[in-house]
This record gives sequence, C-alpha cells and structure tokens, in this order.
Amino acid sequence: MTIERLLTTHFPDDPVMDAAFASALLRRTGRDPNAPGLVRIYSPARTLSFGRLDAIRPQFPAAAAAARRHGFTPVVRGAGGRAAAYHEQTLVVEIFSRDTEGIIGARPRFERITPRIAAVLRSLGVDARIGPVPGEYCPGDWTVNGEGRVKLAGTAQRIVAGAWLFGFELVVSDSNPVRAVLTDVNAALELDFDPGTAASLTDMNPGVTLEQVRAAILAETGGLHERAADPGLLDEAANLRDAHVA
Repeated sequence: MTIERLLTTHFPDDPVMDAAFASALLRRTGRDPNAPGLVRIYSPARTLSFGRLDAIRPQFPAAAAAARRHGFTPVVRGAGGRAAAYHEQTLVVEIFSRDTEGIIGARPRFERITPRIAAVLRSLGVDARIGPVPGEYCPGDWTVNGEGRVKLAGTAQRIVAGAWLFGFELVVSDSNPVRAVLTDVNAALELDFDPGTAASLTDMNPGVTLEQVRAAILAETGGLHERAADPGLLDEAANLRDAHVA
C-alpha cells in the first residue's frame, strides 16, 4: 500500500455527513481502478458513532437519546463494532486503498497497520500497546491500549468490492465527556462497560497536543499531496446521508 493523497474534508456542523462522506469515498475508491491510496484526517464535532450491531438492538432508540442528552450527535457508521464517542479534541484517521484480496486481507492489515499506530504514540511518550482491555468500549482484539489498562484507540475496517477502509480515532484530551456519554449509552444498550478504561492521550502524557499527534501521524504516513473533495463526491455523500442517521 502506498498512500499518496491527504484529504481533510469534514463537516463540523453535521457528523452524519462525516460518516456518509467516508462511505462515498470508499465506494469511489472501489469503482476507480486508478484510485490513489488516501488518508483522511480531521477533528469532528461531538459524535456518538454506533456500529450496525447497535442499530438493530431494541434498546437503540434509548441509546441514541442518551447520546443526544450529552450533546453528542448519534450516527450509524459503515464499519462494524460497538458504540464509540469522540469530539473536537479527537483525531479521526481513515485510510482508503484499492483492494484485490477482499476479506482475507483484513487480518494482515490489522497486523501491519496497528503496530504503526502504537509506535507513533510511543514516539509521543505514551506507553501504547496492542490488545483488548477488560471492560472497554467497542471491544476488539486490535485495540491500542495504554499500559495494558486503558483504551486509547479502536481500529476497524470496512471492505467493499475493490477497496478497503481502515479507521481509528484518538481522543487526544478531555476524556471526561467521552466516559460520561459512553457510560449512559452502554447502560441503555445493556452492554458491559467500565468507564475507567476510556482514556485520552493526555491522561497518559499531559504534554501531548492535538497538533503534535496530527503531525506524527502524517509523518508516519509519508509524503502526501493534499486534495479537495470534488462536487460529485460531495453529492454522492449527500445521497448516502440517510443511511447513517441514527
């Protein structure tokens, strides 16, 4: 995989469109045999991102209402997993690439990309490791944890014909709102969650800043040429918006 392009397009007033835009970009990458590898990085508005498994639970309306009470917009993302929360002091990172392997390439991608995320965090003075933390939100084998006791990032993939998306979110600072909303959302969903496992990078190293983390991720990704989203892609995202409304 070679990543050539950087995209920072996001929708600070419409978290649902952020999710729809990722779906549109993944679909376009799958359709275009010459699509370049691309990374999208941005800081979102307060968002409670539900997985598709959450959305089919009978408790889902109550969970979405709990998110709204905390000021987090509920959305249904394309990738799997359970509820995750992020806000303005978070970096959302999404990598898009052409694909010829389908689902059989998923585990090798986790094995290849997740250690790079942990290495970036260690370069910033955070004791980052790989593996699940008991009681974490959106549990997964490829969690990036801090000191083996708190969750710093969940990793997820979405695969369509011809392309894949690998995404993760890093809450850089201000973890209290994340813990609070996830406590009530998971209670509404009747899922186990230990609030003490949700952390930000500054909980591990108070000197870390959002811009430092962004610069470190881009340095690891390599030389990138920033591009703007074209009107056709924005239109496609708008047409997909309803599929991500919670």
